[in-house]
Formats: sequence, structure tokens, C-alpha cells
Amino acid sequence: MISTDREPHRHRHHEILRRYPQIRSLYGNDPRTAAITYAVVLAQLGIAVGFQRLADAGAPLGEWWAVAIVAYLAGAFAAKWCGVAIHESSHNLVYRTTRRNLAFAFVANLPVLVPAAAFFRRYHLDHHAFMGVPGRDNDLPTRWEVKLVGRSSILKLVWLFCFVVFGTLARGFVKWPNRWEVANVLILAAFDVVVVSWLGWTAVVYLALSLVFSFGLHPVAGNFIHEHYLWNGRQETWSYYGPLNKLTLNLGYHTEHHDFMRVPSRRLPELHAIAAEYYDALESHSSWTWVLWHFIRSRDMGHFSRITRSMETYQPSARSRAA
Repeated sequence: MISTDREPHRHRHHEILRRYPQIRSLYGNDPRTAAITYAVVLAQLGIAVGFQRLADAGAPLGEWWAVAIVAYLAGAFAAKWCGVAIHESSHNLVYRTTRRNLAFAFVANLPVLVPAAAFFRRYHLDHHAFMGVPGRDNDLPTRWEVKLVGRSSILKLVWLFCFVVFGTLARGFVKWPNRWEVANVLILAAFDVVVVSWLGWTAVVYLALSLVFSFGLHPVAGNFIHEHYLWNGRQETWSYYGPLNKLTLNLGYHTEHHDFMRVPSRRLPELHAIAAEYYDALESHSSWTWVLWHFIRSRDMGHFSRITRSMETYQPSARSRAA
């Protein structure tokens, strides 16, 4: 759906801030996120080590079925948390400096096995800077995704299962890597060699499945669909207020995040409470599982269910920039 309106977040940000200037007190960083993330990273790697030892000992719980079950029931949540931590660091919301946030993101990236931290930072900030602009917003499905998947439930199911590929490399947003991205690749390559050499392939399979599940057919992957798809034909950004926010650092508070990117995720419920008259008036989701199910089953939903706008429409006026 092509829109002739500018993205809604800048206007709502200024309107809310004029009415509730105390929201500025929520700005800043939250290093508590780092403490939890380091614990999650150690736990995820510890589970991988445990599976490898079980497999080496020939124990039944070291077989592929046990690895897959635990990866789905526990590993996907750990992998998702690592992804959310990388997202938080991309906005410099964990530590005060860019350098420390990037170093933190590299640690959170380790159990994910593929270099993502530095790359996500650059491309995700483009999503905020050019929301809805094809060719600039890498969160938008490409034309070939829209055409290939269409309204088919089976193809949407396959797309979701393979989202770890479709939502990243397959979108073709390739820029010349900067020094942080090169460092990201080298660090993850060295870490992967260590995992394979010192632990073994069972550990690799556990970590890889955790990543695939966290991006695909799993409730915590519902955010990829809930955030910007047109569920009512008009609202461009949606929030999710279900219980899984507690395990994903309030990832569901997506409208609030777009409105106030300088507020750490832990404080987004407080932001919502202050400006409740704005956010309660918007439609929202209460179940990521329902989001995935409805997206797959409904022929009225698909990759065409997104708002796009031209760069000319998006570009703010001089008055907006001055504000």
C-alpha cells in the first residue's frame, strides 16, 4: 500500500513530548541489560557444551531429537534475547559510548554463530531513518518476496521457517563493510572455529537450531510480523503487550520504541503509562502465536500488507527538521 503521508512517529514524538516533557527523564542507557545478557550467553554456551558431552558419551539425550526439543523450548529464547540485546546496543541504550555498545554487541553475538552485531546496527538505523521507503528501509520485503510468496499459506510457512535467510542476506542490502563489520566477521569466524574444534558439531547444531527457531516458526519470532504489517489496513506500526515481553526485554513495545528511540527498552512500559491516552487509542496485539497463525492462514495478509512511501513523501520539511 503506497502512502502519501509521512511516517507517523516524528509527529507523535513531538506532540507527546510537548504534553509530557517528563519523558525526557527516561532517556539514557541501562547497563543492567548487559548483566542479564552476559548470563544468557554463558547459559546458552553451557547448554551447548552439555549437549556435546552427552553426544560424545553416546547418551540418548545427546541425540538430535533432544537437541532440537531443547533448542525450541529454551535455546530460541536465549538466541532471541541475544538478538534483542544487539538491537538495544544499536541505539546505544546499554552503555554510554558507541565503542562500548559495539563491544557488548559482539559478546551477545557469539552464541548466534553468524556475524550480525555491527551489520544490524547500520541497517537497522536505516530502517528508523527511512521507514517505508523501498531501497532504504531493509525491513520492507523485496518485490521478489512479495511476488514469490503471494497469498499462499504454504509459501508463507516456508518463508517464516527460512526468515533467518530471507530477512537478512536475501534482501540484497549490501554496502562496503566498515571496520567494525570486518571485526565482527573476524571475531565470529574465530569463535566458530573454536566451537567446532574444541566442542564439536552437536554444540554447533544446538546453537544453529536455536537461531533458526528464534527467527522462524516460534512465538518469539512473531515480532517480525506484528510490528509493521497492516492488520487493520491503516495503522503502520503495532505493539504487542503479551507475557513474552518479560523474556524479550519489552520487544513488543514497538510503537513506543519508534516514537522514542532514546528510551531503553526496560523503561518503555513506563513511557506507555505516561502517554497512555496516545498508545491505548492504537490497536495492538496480545499474542505472537496468533500473529503468526493469522499471517499464515489469511489470504488477506502477505508481504503486500505493508505501507511504502516515496523518498519525496518521507523527506521532512525544513520546519520539522528544525523541531
